[in-house]
Amino acid sequence: MTELPPPPLSSELNPVDVSAPAAESTHPPLPVLRLEEDFVAVSKPSGLLVHRDEHHPTAPAALQTVRDQLGKHLFPFHRLDRATSGILLFGLSRDAAARLQASLSADDAHKEYIALIRYPGSNRELPAAWTCDRELHDEKDKPRAARSDFAVGETFRGCAVATVRIFTGRYHQIRRHANHSGRHVLGDTTHGKGRLNSLYRERYGLHRMFLHLHRVVMRHPTTGEPMELVDPLPMELSTVLDRLRAEAAASCPPSPS
Repeated sequence: MTELPPPPLSSELNPVDVSAPAAESTHPPLPVLRLEEDFVAVSKPSGLLVHRDEHHPTAPAALQTVRDQLGKHLFPFHRLDRATSGILLFGLSRDAAARLQASLSADDAHKEYIALIRYPGSNRELPAAWTCDRELHDEKDKPRAARSDFAVGETFRGCAVATVRIFTGRYHQIRRHANHSGRHVLGDTTHGKGRLNSLYRERYGLHRMFLHLHRVVMRHPTTGEPMELVDPLPMELSTVLDRLRAEAAASCPPSPS
């Protein structure tokens, strides 16, 4: 999947010290999608960590970048894979982060990703809309329930744009479920196929994984009213679609007059 399990409130919802020394590696400010008293939603690019860890102690990360550009304490509760782009939320207080985490994990929350997948893939019996609920093993090799709903939209030769809704938050969930379905995410160097990734890199300029969290619908953490956040596809992904559409148009015979 793309979204990691939410960190425990007791240990991870701690503020980041804005007075900490500047990191050795920095990143340009991130586009702010929504900023309120209790939270901020930003657009995370592919390749950027959500926060540093013991393996990347000085690498650029979204948490430190947004902390510095806003000059505010941040409380992380929501994560995306490093290779995935899209909507990323931070609380601006411990209480707000807890309420946001509850809203995002509620049954009426809706997290929708856009992916470019191999299509029809190796399992041609699958319909254009399908659910993968195969259990996924965690880091301790324990099977965990997981569910991803896929729906194919625009199709091209050998691939298709799909919207994906996840109902659980397992590690690499979308990527693993797409692979199990025989329709892996293009550009995925871990669960995909290197030969096809090379083809799409050379022919269409796809130099990253094509997976983007573009829409989140959830309850507002303060008012309880429905709230929608939208992050359009970044240019490096929309350009790939433009090239696929141009190729499809060039291969179609002209319509009879």
